[in-house]
Amino acid sequence: ANSDLRHVEAKAASELQKRLWETLSAFSNTARGGALILGVSEELDFKIVGLTNPNKIQQDFASLCDVMSPPVRAYIQIHRIEHKTVITAEIPEIPANTKPCYYPGAGYTNGAFIRVGEGDRKLSAYEVQMMLTARGQPTDDEEPVPGTTVADLQIRLVRGLLSRLRKRPGSVFSRMPDDAILRTLKVLVPV
Repeated sequence: ANSDLRHVEAKAASELQKRLWETLSAFSNTARGGALILGVSEELDFKIVGLTNPNKIQQDFASLCDVMSPPVRAYIQIHRIEHKTVITAEIPEIPANTKPCYYPGAGYTNGAFIRVGEGDRKLSAYEVQMMLTARGQPTDDEEPVPGTTVADLQIRLVRGLLSRLRKRPGSVFSRMPDDAILRTLKVLVPV
């Protein structure tokens, strides 16, 4: 049963003031993310205790998700169970190239967590550095520009570039056709 609880965190209303951002960060940085249930007491064998002001709690929680870096896109729902109100939030794992998710108010050093067993553990400085390194080089410049074609390129500049590349001693481009060179340089990308 412990492996199931790794991806579930339940909190009673009395615990909501405690640092929810630790759990947001932890689930976001952990494989498969997790689910947070507010209004259920884990200490009382997952007894439904309910929430007195669910709309405000939902808004505050959504605001907290927005201030995380990067923002957490949780799927938040309000439920009525046994005449009591609970809130569930499904927190997805964020892509590796945006990790670690952390609380800016605490910075990378104290604001980045991961899920271990049934609890949240602060990431070490080394783990944070490894995640930042794994982000790699951004590839936004390789994305196609919507609504453009080869005709949008300035032919004079393209010819000059191709000519310089072909004239280099031992150039791999010397015998390549124009479009093959432009694809290699990612000037042209498949759509």
